[in-house]
Amino acid sequence: MAETRRLGGPGYPLVERVKRSVERHRMVKRGDTVLVAVSGGPDSTCLLDVLARLSNALDLSLAVGHVDHGLAADSAEVASRVASEAAEAGFEAHVVRTPDLAGPNLQERARNFRLGFLSTVAERIGAGRVATGHTLDDRVETTLARLIHGAGTDGLAGLRPSDGPRIRPLIEVGRTATRTYCEELGLAFYDDPANYDLGFERVGVRLEVLRAITDRWGAGALEAIARSCQRLSEDSDALGGIADRLYPRMATSAETGVQLTTPDLVKLPRGLRRRLLEHAVGRVRDRSGGIEAVLDRLEDDTVTPASFAVAEGIKMDVSSDTVVIDRGYAATPGSVDKP
Repeated sequence: MAETRRLGGPGYPLVERVKRSVERHRMVKRGDTVLVAVSGGPDSTCLLDVLARLSNALDLSLAVGHVDHGLAADSAEVASRVASEAAEAGFEAHVVRTPDLAGPNLQERARNFRLGFLSTVAERIGAGRVATGHTLDDRVETTLARLIHGAGTDGLAGLRPSDGPRIRPLIEVGRTATRTYCEELGLAFYDDPANYDLGFERVGVRLEVLRAITDRWGAGALEAIARSCQRLSEDSDALGGIADRLYPRMATSAETGVQLTTPDLVKLPRGLRRRLLEHAVGRVRDRSGGIEAVLDRLEDDTVTPASFAVAEGIKMDVSSDTVVIDRGYAATPGSVDKP
């Protein structure tokens, strides 16, 4: 049985702030089992301690998950410390070491492995929620990184307070506050050297872009950007909800895909047209810009017939009558054929 922690005392204002966030965003239900992802850094160390202090008030059961990516010389030592401290506190700990991650897109592959492991453990122990230590700073960094790559509303919303079973109780807490919390309570944490490696895009955004913003406009700028992220998230959900209701009324089955009526599409704002086309295409990355090209063609009064390759073997045939999304297209993604 995990030791019950007091709500009051050092760090209590942060605990209260997290409790408000959890309740406002309905991250958990009473009686939930929560798997807490603990890397050993100050954010996740703070997260576990705060949730332990809130576990009685919110009626939660906690377990700990840790992934040793093997990317630092002392990663095995960190994994051992996380597991032993979790066990001493009365939490069931689940630890794994990744296979060799050498190669391109290191961070993406490490992230995918980590999420897969946490999902597997959560299912095994009956945890309905997986809590990660993402902070307000992480949310802002994600939005700025996606802005650099031209993301749309969904991407610019950044990290959401909750995303399916994943919850982010520290999403309204700054990174400086989590470190201060750990120091006030004497909680040991690990400073990952990768957090200072400018070879990683996120680190560049943090140390070069965000630092320039805060140097010029102060720390309040981060909170202002985070408020924009939240508003974008709300707008994104609203547009997505409208598109979800429209799609069944407008889409019909075609031989190898889906068909939408052009006159109905052109009556809608471009943002809704995009969402309907994305819905028809599915969860693929349209690196070729095919959807944007279709949207441009729909703004042509004559809607001259044309075919546009999207991605993943998907083609869109556009005419003045219909837009047909063909999921059986075999041409090279990125090609554009115009009759």
